[in-house]
Amino acid sequence: MKSHIFKLSAAVAGICLGTVAMAEFPERAVTIVVPFSAGGGTDITARVLAGPMADALGTEVVVKNTDGAGGTIGAAATAAARDDGYTVGLLPVGPMTTQPHLRNLPYGPDSFDYVCLAYSAPSAIVVRKDSEFNSLADMIEFGKENPDVLNFGVQAIGSIPHVAGLGLADAAGIDFTYVPYAGSGPTFTAMLDGSVHMFVAHVSFLTTNADQVKSIALLSDERISTASDLKTAGEQGVDMNFPIWGGLVVPKGVDPEVRDKLETACEAGVNSDAFVERMESLGTPVVYMGGDEFESFVRAEFERNDGLLSAAGLKAE
Repeated sequence: MKSHIFKLSAAVAGICLGTVAMAEFPERAVTIVVPFSAGGGTDITARVLAGPMADALGTEVVVKNTDGAGGTIGAAATAAARDDGYTVGLLPVGPMTTQPHLRNLPYGPDSFDYVCLAYSAPSAIVVRKDSEFNSLADMIEFGKENPDVLNFGVQAIGSIPHVAGLGLADAAGIDFTYVPYAGSGPTFTAMLDGSVHMFVAHVSFLTTNADQVKSIALLSDERISTASDLKTAGEQGVDMNFPIWGGLVVPKGVDPEVRDKLETACEAGVNSDAFVERMESLGTPVVYMGGDEFESFVRAEFERNDGLLSAAGLKAE
């Protein structure tokens, strides 16, 4: 009898200790893994978000850059980390929804628990200022009358700009020749010298290069205040939404109470004055989703991009 009492007491004590330990999270610094090098948009976002998240959590939040292989090294490192909530990944759309289709990777949507969507910016179809295309209809008409003539610049095969081009071609019933370049800078240069007719860029690109470019469509569900005259693709008869987004995830198996604390801290960070002001200066709308909604969103994006890449014969076997 005594042994049974001891076992019961030990079990109760274990539950109590677990509750106390959970209540103390976090006891040390939380690390946000950024899957790209320092100085880029994802890195800047993480560093701005880290401050108000640290205030909300009551502990230090540090940013660790783990770059390489199109963001997949950092994403894989996040998935493989201990499931204690102290490692969080700020993972963007590419590593989450296109790269797992292009190569055999040690992670996928099921490798994570979802904390929050931190940002989501519309992309736009960009052409030269003197382009003959003033609308999506102009470009589609030209493409149908001149098959295999339109060149579409992309920042890598399988990148979000490329996937957006695949989606546009499929929806409009036209063909593009996709020309890859090492980044948006060389793609922009190629468009200016006439090597390509268009490419897809972050909407802020229109503001910073307004003297050289124009847009024929916003790839978003609705217009935005910073370019209120720019029609969406949907308004022009082609329903397309290809945002450039990123959000926080943790390794699969993190305790729900810990994940909830991180989600609450993320919401506080995204809504903080410092974060909102910095995102506005970057031309990036602040869009927040909680963990459950974010997971549903990621899975929908993953499936859509799977279909587009598979149809293009780009999916890894």
